[in-house]
Amino acid sequence: MTMTKLLFVSILALLLIGFHGAPLQAQNAMQSSGMDMKDMKSRMEQMRAQMAQMQTLMKDNMAKMAAADAAMKSHMETEQASMKSQMELQQAMIDHLQTMMDHMQTMTDRMAMMPDPMDTHKKSGTTMKKDKGMADDMKK
Repeated sequence: MTMTKLLFVSILALLLIGFHGAPLQAQNAMQSSGMDMKDMKSRMEQMRAQMAQMQTLMKDNMAKMAAADAAMKSHMETEQASMKSQMELQQAMIDHLQTMMDHMQTMTDRMAMMPDPMDTHKKSGTTMKKDKGMADDMKK
């Protein structure tokens, strides 16, 4: 119990000292305020000028940021359109190559169905010598 009372009394003493010291500081401030009033007004004017300057800079920066955002948006849209166009071109090239491959496969299938020239000669009864003579005539 005595410890609690001692703690209570010390807190109360600190509070009383704090309240007693505050009016003295206020009186000192009031006495010196007559001379400092001009300084305070000039400081306030400086602060107002600085605030106005900061507001102007902030407005300029906001306008610049808005312009940069608009330019970035435009650039991104252009890039997106470019990528879409490039993908469409690639798809068209793939489709064209697929068509060419299908055409080549069709030609290969048709050629496979055609009779072999050697088979034709065997069926007709011609000899290789005659074919060789024809090849020599073609060279000349």
